[in-house]
Amino acid sequence: MSFFGLDVFLLAVAYDLLLGEPPARIHPVVWIGKLIAYLRARARPTRVNGFALAIVVITSTTLTGHLLVVALGQFPLFPLLISAYLLKSTFSIRCLLKVSADIGRMIDQDINQARKMLPALVGRETASLTRAQATSAVIESLSENYVDSILSPIFYYLLFSPIGLGLEAALAFKAISTMDSMVGYKTPDLMELGFAGARLDDLANFIPARLSILLMALASLARAGDVIRAALKYHSATPSPNSGWPMAACAGALGIRLEKPGFYVLLEEGREPGTSDVPRALMLMQVTIALTLAASLLILIFSRS
Repeated sequence: MSFFGLDVFLLAVAYDLLLGEPPARIHPVVWIGKLIAYLRARARPTRVNGFALAIVVITSTTLTGHLLVVALGQFPLFPLLISAYLLKSTFSIRCLLKVSADIGRMIDQDINQARKMLPALVGRETASLTRAQATSAVIESLSENYVDSILSPIFYYLLFSPIGLGLEAALAFKAISTMDSMVGYKTPDLMELGFAGARLDDLANFIPARLSILLMALASLARAGDVIRAALKYHSATPSPNSGWPMAACAGALGIRLEKPGFYVLLEEGREPGTSDVPRALMLMQVTIALTLAASLLILIFSRS
């Protein structure tokens, strides 16, 4: 490509922070989801078909993105703009922070309405959650999605940018993540078909999830020791091999007990969360995200020089 990864990254971040998510009809992730839904409806629920689905989705996503950029190469600035647009679609900073803040405020104002809003963030049953449990759900999702929706795609963009495949790597990650969110469930109809997507998602998030505790520790220097201790002690409490790391680290930073009723407890010795902890969690994650972006810029500037 005739432009550098830094330019694409800066434009993608600016797009996200200033404009947020593009309309669904032109959102690349929505189209990835449509492809997954199409293939799922036509595939027998076997592990072999699950691997085939994963190969088709990942290949189609990365190849389409790559060819679109190449096809626009004859027009000035178009490859840069479309690359930034596609990269932005792989992460979501503004949306994650806004939805978390909106639900956090609603827990204080109208718990019933907050319960109805929570499925936008979490997959658990929300109808009977108490204020403390609803608050915990917001904070858990905020910290977990920091990895899946921000750190991981940026990590792969940085990792593969030196060989000119940063955008393709970020798109491949997003394809894997979207597959996991749509078919990676241990239900009778998806256990086998979603196996490949779920395992690939575990593998893709493995390093970023563990890297997240260092970034959170830096964002909360006064409690850095608590962040690391909580992550090391409670990371295995969750069924996922990765989500426990950022969630436990966040619990340690805030000194609160996070719980998904019937599934896990993080920082059991912490105090019960209150609605005032949502703004604290948002501040923590905003600083963590700022550090992530700053470190990414330094890495891209260094690799450019």
